[in-house]
Order: sequence, then C-alpha cells, then structure tokens
Amino acid sequence: MNKLGNILKVLEISVDQSCEDIALSYLSSNTQDLSENTLFIALKGLSFDARKVDIAELISKGVVAVIYDDCDDFVMNSESIPCIPCKDLDYKQAIIAKAFYDNQTSKIELIGVTGTNGKSTITHIVSQWLHFLGEKTAVMGTLGTGIYPNLIPSANTTMKALDLEKRINQFIENGVESIAMEVSSHGVVQRRITGLTFSIAAFTNLSRDHLDFHKTMENYATAKLDFLKMVNPRNCVLNVGDKTGLEFYQNYLTEALCYSREKCEEVNNLIYAENVIYKKSGVEFDVNGKYGKAHFCSKLLGSFNIENLLCAISILLLKGYTLEQLSKYSNELSPICGRMECFKGVKTPLSVVDYAHTPDGLEKALQALKEHSFGRIITVVGCGGDRDTGKRPNMAKIACQNSDYVIFTTDNPRTEQPENILKMMVDGVVSNYQNYEQVIDRKQAIVKAYNNATKEDVILVAGKGHEDYQIIGKTKHHFSDREIVRELCGL
Repeated sequence: MNKLGNILKVLEISVDQSCEDIALSYLSSNTQDLSENTLFIALKGLSFDARKVDIAELISKGVVAVIYDDCDDFVMNSESIPCIPCKDLDYKQAIIAKAFYDNQTSKIELIGVTGTNGKSTITHIVSQWLHFLGEKTAVMGTLGTGIYPNLIPSANTTMKALDLEKRINQFIENGVESIAMEVSSHGVVQRRITGLTFSIAAFTNLSRDHLDFHKTMENYATAKLDFLKMVNPRNCVLNVGDKTGLEFYQNYLTEALCYSREKCEEVNNLIYAENVIYKKSGVEFDVNGKYGKAHFCSKLLGSFNIENLLCAISILLLKGYTLEQLSKYSNELSPICGRMECFKGVKTPLSVVDYAHTPDGLEKALQALKEHSFGRIITVVGCGGDRDTGKRPNMAKIACQNSDYVIFTTDNPRTEQPENILKMMVDGVVSNYQNYEQVIDRKQAIVKAYNNATKEDVILVAGKGHEDYQIIGKTKHHFSDREIVRELCGL
C-alpha cells in the first residue's frame, strides 16, 4: 500500500493534506486494467486521449485519484476524486512507477542487453543457462515476457515504464532472482527505463536501423551509450569486435568486461574465442582470456552466434559463475525462436528462419551459413513498409552478393504498395547480378525456394523470424514463416 503524497512528492507537486493521505494499492494507465484503490495515469496518446474518459466510470472501477497530462490547456475536473495535472507526464511515468513500487529493481539482478542485433538471442541464452544452473529467471523482450520458459507476447521490445515496473514487481513476488531484459534505443530515448536499477548492462553491436526514429547514426549510438552509463562501468559488457563497442571502451568504459571473436591486444579485461570449428550441427570453440580457458560446444550456427554466446558468458561471469560451470551446459542450449532457427525433414533441405531485417543482420546470417559449408544458399527476403527506405537497396545487394539465388518478396508492406518496395530493393542490385526474382506473395516465395532446393542446400527465410503476422495496410493478418517451413519439412 502506498500513498498519493509519496507520488506527488517525487513529482514536486503540492496538494492539500487530505489528498496526500489517499491510500493507493494499484497503478495503471490502461482503462481496461483497473482495480481497488487505483492511481490512474491519464495520458494523451496519438489515437486515444485517456483524459476524456468518463470520471464516474473510472471511480466505479476503483480509481481513487488521477494524474493527467497537462498540455493543450485541457482541464480534468472531478468533485469526487483528485485530478492532478502534470507536465511531461509520458516521460515522468518512470518516476511515478519507481516511487509507487519503492524502487523494486534495486532488490533483484536486472540484466539489460542493448545493441542492433543479438538482444533476443543473448537474453534467452542467459535465461537458459541460469535455468540449468538452478536460478529462477525471467525474460523481457521481443519474443515475449515471463518467467522462463513460460512467456507471453510483448507489444514492444522495451515496455512502457508503468508496465515494466509492474511486471518486475510481479516477478519479485514470484521469487524470480534475475531478469534478462532487452533494452531498445526507443526505450532509452523515450525514458521508459529511467526508473530502473540495472545490475549488469551489455552492448552487442551497432549497425543501420531505426533511422526513421533517430535520424542519424550518432543519435542512435548515443542512446546505447546513455543506457550503459546507467551502470557501474565494472558491470558493463562490451563487444570490442564491433567498432562502436571498441570506441565505448576506449573513450568511456575502460573498466568494462569485453569480449571478441579474436584476441584484442589493446583491451585488458577480455574474453575471446579461439580454435573455432564450424559443423553443420553447430559450432565448437575455446573461450580464453581473463577468466581462464574452457571448451564450449553449441547447436547455434555462425560466427555471430559465437559473439552472442561470448556476450552471455561475459554476463554470467560478472554474476559470479565460472567458465567450467557454463561449459557444462553449453551444448544443452537450444536455438532461439526465429533466430537462425533450423528446420529439416529426412529428405528436405535445411531451412533456417531468422529475424534478420537490417543490412548487417542479413549479411551476418548469410555469412554464418557460408561458414558451415552447405550446398547452395537460397534466400527469401523483403523489407517492411513505412520504415527506413534507405536500407532497401542495401538489403537486396547483400542478399545477391552472399546467396546463390534470391527471391525478393513482401515483409509487412503496411500502407505501401509491395511492388514499390520491391522496386527499391531491385534498384540496389548492380547489373551483373542476375541471381534473383520477385514473388510478391510471401508464402509462394517460400514454397518456390523450397521446390528449387536440393537436400544439400540451405534456405534462409529472413526478416520476420518469430512474428506470426503480416501487416497489410493497417491490418494484421496471421502469417508465420515458421509454420510454413515446418509444413514443407513435414515436421
């Protein structure tokens, strides 16, 4: 139980004593999620203005006080309950949540992972490893949120501040010891994580993405660094094999634990991979460096997944586990849903479903398949509508350069015409590449790739990964690459 006065104090808002003493037991910004003694946060959204909800209806559902968005001269009045204006309320949700839940994240090990690629894989690897090691662990991110392995879908990579604190509080009440959480650049800039206390922060890499939001790569990098600076440098993990990660180490975080696929002489606190063997069933390698040496086997494909494993290992080393403890369970780790996830029937080609939707992500996925010496590489790929258009020609060129055959297709066209998106992709393919065709219907494209492959080949279905929908116009339609590939493989 909390009091309204405690919330208003951190917001530096003064009201009379009778308001301050109002008891609160629930916090929400969702009109469908109200309970007894609720403090309701009324936000003005892009499509819904919660300030205009009927006060009597809120009261009937248990609301005892409202803090509302103080903008555009709107005034929310009620004689029954206090309605208190607050400027910049969207950003101050984090402050309210931290005060309401009494800074709960300081009472649990909260592990944050940021970077363009690898966040989902790393958080899930960390959770799997901790599960094998006997820790009750939760995951929060793109693939879902919940106590591992029981997850429910998430609307965003990083939830809004009120939902974050509420879910973390529920995890603590259920005995969770650690939380592995994806931290998006949007979540940083929009201050969704402002009220959280992270025990460990990890950075994976930086490549072109979200420029429709950040505008420049410099802004994008700054968002990642702002998150890392929330944590003691000794509790940061950096990929110094990535240019931006090395810059973060050299200029700001010289005490961080670093990792790289190769030995990096200019870095002190380092673990790295050596003696790497690529097999069609996965990878083997030794981890060497600051914490000694140990051998690791994994079912994950590709050198970039070695980086992901090194990141997870670094996080767990900071938590106090040894290389020997981690090595024991490395071959038990399962590929992550929609992240280089493999499907193969007895007489079918290997089909790999991956979320690669950026130029860097696609290139890494294709290079990973080359490392494992399959037959031909056949790629099915598209680009999303109403998003960064500059990456479309780059994606197409990378696909043709690194594949034997490519089928360009749709990938959440949204309000754009699929033909226009594909034309922008094809414009990026230089004239000497003729190893592609266009099939607008995504299912037909996947089926065509499958029918043109031998059992020695590998098919990469890129872009959607775990997603089970296709957005056409403004409507979500059920569509799953994984389901189609499973059916084609007879699984």
